Amino acid sequence: GYHLEDPASPSLDQLAQTFQFHELEVEDCRHARQRAKIEEYENHIFVIGNTLHFMPETLGVWFGEIDIFVGSDFIVTVHMGPTRSVHDILPRIQANPKLQRPDKVFYALLDNIIDRYLPVLDAIGDRVDELEDEVWANPTPKSLTDIFALKRGLIEFRRTVSQMREMVNSFLRLRAPYNRAEMSAYWRDVYDHLVRAYERIDVYRDLLTGVLDVHLTATANRTNSIMKALTIFGTISVPL
Repeated sequence: GYHLEDPASPSLDQLAQTFQFHELEVEDCRHARQRAKIEEYENHIFVIGNTLHFMPETLGVWFGEIDIFVGSDFIVTVHMGPTRSVHDILPRIQANPKLQRPDKVFYALLDNIIDRYLPVLDAIGDRVDELEDEVWANPTPKSLTDIFALKRGLIEFRRTVSQMREMVNSFLRLRAPYNRAEMSAYWRDVYDHLVRAYERIDVYRDLLTGVLDVHLTATANRTNSIMKALTIFGTISVPL
């Protein structure tokens, strides 16, 4: 197996020549921000997986990219700079020779990427709960800004999870040496994680819609109260 932390490195061209990678695959590796997909070639498959990240300070959600070439006797990963997705699984694979098979390494890598979706969703869910409390107590322009920021983030999250789900679904239709019968239960578990993440995203979107409705209603009621007070004041003061 090989891992490259610089897509522009000549090492990628050398590996492409050695393992007969298509020039379009190499081009995809060198163009950042690619969405999840899977392509099957004569002697390997090419997969783009997406990592997901949440910035609590700005409430921004963004996705990363890791490119993976899987053959019957090799696996090559490409990422811009170091990535936990690869480094987290290395000790486990190095310690267990039974895991040192390309399709098993690929499973461990994708499983590690997708396992971190739910903690990101948990962080978003916590912020949704905080916003709900803030809006009930005291709706402010900042809380409205945060609601829209989270809604945009969830849209980005949903799009990424949807494409990862389609990619894994396409992988499940492949056969050995990429998708072996002994690993089918593990791959179904990965797919189930994506389905659960997708469903939770929809739950949080619905909750945010409710929080937005409460915010708008509270703001409208506050405006009506102010207008009533001004009208009463004007009614009294004008004759005087």
